[in-house]
Amino acid sequence: MSHLGRPKGVMYEGTALNPSEDSGSLKPVAARLEELLKKEDGAAKEVLFAEDCLDAQAKVDALVDGQALVLENLRFYKNESSKKEEERAVMAKTLASYGDLYVSDAFGTAHRNAASMTGIPKVLGQGAAGYLVQKEVEAFRQILVEPPKPFVAIVGGSKVSDKILLLEQLMEKVDKLLIGGAMAYTFLKAQGKEIGKSYSQEGETLELALKLLEKAKKKGIDVQLPIDHVCNTEFAESDKPLVTDSVDIPEGYMALDIGPKTVALYQEKLQDCGAALWNGPMGVFEMEAYKAGTFTVATTLGDLTQNKKMISIIGGGDSAAAAEISGQAVRMTHVSTGGGASLELLEGKALPGLVALDNA
Repeated sequence: MSHLGRPKGVMYEGTALNPSEDSGSLKPVAARLEELLKKEDGAAKEVLFAEDCLDAQAKVDALVDGQALVLENLRFYKNESSKKEEERAVMAKTLASYGDLYVSDAFGTAHRNAASMTGIPKVLGQGAAGYLVQKEVEAFRQILVEPPKPFVAIVGGSKVSDKILLLEQLMEKVDKLLIGGAMAYTFLKAQGKEIGKSYSQEGETLELALKLLEKAKKKGIDVQLPIDHVCNTEFAESDKPLVTDSVDIPEGYMALDIGPKTVALYQEKLQDCGAALWNGPMGVFEMEAYKAGTFTVATTLGDLTQNKKMISIIGGGDSAAAAEISGQAVRMTHVSTGGGASLELLEGKALPGLVALDNA
């Protein structure tokens, strides 16, 4: 059983709707799994498919040795992620009736209190972590428990408010903090810098940004913010983006990537680090004109991991996507499969999908 995407308009309680394959159905996944199992050992394997997760008992009972059964996308069912425990419990009880043992490899949804994540192990009285979940937990343990020093965190993204808990937790562990992405401009504005039309949060968030910088200073953390920028007058691709000479951004322009001076500075700061956590891109790397900052950080981390044995952990989401697109993912120590799950883990929160297991 699994989740796939975030399907809309196909939520139902038990009546099979036979959703189309491009709506998020796991039917093509079952077919591909059969191909992979046959390729693995050359023996004929049959993977069956249950169109309705809540009415699959007959297919479960008919299984014979060498067969596997894939259930339809769990996200087609509203009870899977219901906020009401009793509704999740009804679905979990049905799903649990199909088997004797529960193994979870869904780290990407481990922060969700879903019927399939926490309900099934509760019904069965047992839950085990799969190899992927084990790999994720062990990877994050390397930086959360006595990481090699100096330990650097590279944090980007759009909103400071989305990363408050992360930043507060990291300040208890890191020696260096390199900030990029749109959130950097909230920090710069709080310091009185000119940020032009760059995205920035206002009000209490500006005050919070200053408090975070003051806290870092008191702890002796080396915090770096962009000192130059790659800009445009609009959020769009550009053949000739403006590269500023200094930290200030001209009126009418918005920063969409860190500039070459900042890239060089961040590369320098990374050289002696024993461990690195990367959470959030440095700019709008999806556009050609603004990918250099993010991709250079990725390449630098890859080089240091391979040549200096740095422990490099990429915290899922956009950072993982950037590592993949830049071709550096295979050179990192670990690239997480869970953006939201990894963020909450780094924030110090207990993940319900892990708490429910016996061995996580």
